[in-house]
Amino acid sequence: MMKFDCESTDEFDNLLLSTVRQGDVNLLERHLSTVSNPVLYLNRLYNERNSQKFTLLMIACLNNHRDVMCMLLQRYKPDLEVLNNIAFGDFSPSQQIFFNASVLWAATSINNFDMVKLLVEHGANVNHQTRTGSTPLRGACYNGNVSMARYLIDNGANMHLNKENNDTNLMVSVCHKHRNMVTYLVDELNCDVNECDGNGRSSLYDAVVCASIELVEFLLKRGAQNFRAIVDQMSPLMWAAEKKRPDLVDIISPYCSILERIEAQELLGSAFACTNRDNDACDQSFNCFSRALDLRTTHNLSKAMTTTANAIFHNRYECQTIDQLEKIRTNTELTYIEGLLVRERLLGPTNAEYRYSLCYRGAILADIGQYHEAVAYWIYELGLCQQYSISIDSKHLRRFASLFSGMLYKTKSIPTEAIIIVIKAICEQLGRDKQNFNDNLFTLLFLITITTQYLIEYAISIVEKELLFHILRSIVQHHYTQMDSGMSLLHLSLDIRTRVNDYHIQHICKYPCLQTTRMLLKCGAIVNAFDILQNTPLHVIASSKSANDEPLLNLLCDAGAHLDFANVLGETPADLSVIPEIKQLLKRRFKLNLKCMCARLIRKKNLSFHGTIAVSLMNFVDKH
Repeated sequence: MMKFDCESTDEFDNLLLSTVRQGDVNLLERHLSTVSNPVLYLNRLYNERNSQKFTLLMIACLNNHRDVMCMLLQRYKPDLEVLNNIAFGDFSPSQQIFFNASVLWAATSINNFDMVKLLVEHGANVNHQTRTGSTPLRGACYNGNVSMARYLIDNGANMHLNKENNDTNLMVSVCHKHRNMVTYLVDELNCDVNECDGNGRSSLYDAVVCASIELVEFLLKRGAQNFRAIVDQMSPLMWAAEKKRPDLVDIISPYCSILERIEAQELLGSAFACTNRDNDACDQSFNCFSRALDLRTTHNLSKAMTTTANAIFHNRYECQTIDQLEKIRTNTELTYIEGLLVRERLLGPTNAEYRYSLCYRGAILADIGQYHEAVAYWIYELGLCQQYSISIDSKHLRRFASLFSGMLYKTKSIPTEAIIIVIKAICEQLGRDKQNFNDNLFTLLFLITITTQYLIEYAISIVEKELLFHILRSIVQHHYTQMDSGMSLLHLSLDIRTRVNDYHIQHICKYPCLQTTRMLLKCGAIVNAFDILQNTPLHVIASSKSANDEPLLNLLCDAGAHLDFANVLGETPADLSVIPEIKQLLKRRFKLNLKCMCARLIRKKNLSFHGTIAVSLMNFVDKH
């Protein structure tokens, strides 16, 4: 065996890593015998893809090489509490990384009881917590390994150490339907079945979500209560109704008050009405609603009704009698509206499930060509988000662009007021949501293109035109640019790489787009704006590989585009052109004035000019 002169060489590190992964105990032992302080290598963190960092012992654990672990633990006694960053399974960029994991935590997570015993026997900390507060005991609970959990408890594991957000070991056991583990935790360790996480949800909620009749019954018999969560004011019974599980509703209801049971039937009826389109849904909804009305009549419990009607719901109020309910029994539209009215009362306007029902209704209406009604539902839901300061999903805003495109393509009309509302909402999001800034900026570009085509190609009133021009001018005056590339809306409207990954939007929005470019310039877009690489819009279109872009080039030149502005690589638009016709056009349009000649000469001769001429002139010279 050769000796390594430098014990920290990459070659030796790679040799150790390869040997551990292969699980060759004898070869690993021989390699370590060649260095004076092998523990340095055993306690070192080795970098891996996707931000992973782990020790040799962790690698052996993740590869189930127990014999390698035995040798390292018995002969070298490495530090068992080194904090590793690991992922399970084959590498992929989307893998979840678990930070600050110990080897014992990893052993419980991969459900290797032999390794767990080995590590505990050598002094591993049974109460180690990862960055998120997960413990080895939680790993045993996650896998439903009662024997492992019992062993850890016997060796000092603290069952009260919970993950972040107070996510308990009982909750994770319930989520994965480990009945034996749940029984052990509750009946032997006396875990509190009513302990809640940070959202105010108990294990009974998890049992409902995972649809386990067995665990729901078990927890109820052990004293689980049906209280509402802090985060959404929904109880386990309400969630059972929301998930359209009448069997779970029937199991939980006897443990609840009469009002809770009534409202569960109402919510169950609304869930059937608002998620299914068939006649069976109407019958199921009717049965639930009628049972609830019967109970209200029997117990003299009236509904808390709103005093004002809503036009979006056809100015209807909830049914108060069986006769009223009978009249809408076979009408799917009115049954859906009844369901929405019930959901608004029981869930409230801020509830995500209620708002989803509104969006779903809009999508159904759009599918059958009732576009204006669809827009009304989506605008109403958007208004609720704005009214109650609820974050707005960028994908939802993109769906507006899809809907408006479909409307314009099929009906040659879009509601002016609605598109203005959506554009304003996107502009607000651009100021708030930096994470989805680029996605929202593309949506804004699509809406500008849709609006532009509507203005140019279709007959609309003068008032509508003025409103739309006003909103477009206000957009352009913000001078929005992409977070990463610095490209403006004008750049993007000229860029062939501006992709539209939506079937309906593709009907209207294709780039480069002459109409959109003209509209942006008309509304005040800066024709010589720079992106992060100092490319102007003219650079973008000049680099296009299409010979059909002459109108766009002429449009930019007529608007004052400088043909001699250079990017960070010193390239002018003509330098980037690969189409002979485009290159010739740029040469014909090129008119060098004295000011530009002086600027180019200063740059060419590398003359010092900063601080010696006016700031405006310095900027002008910099652009050349």
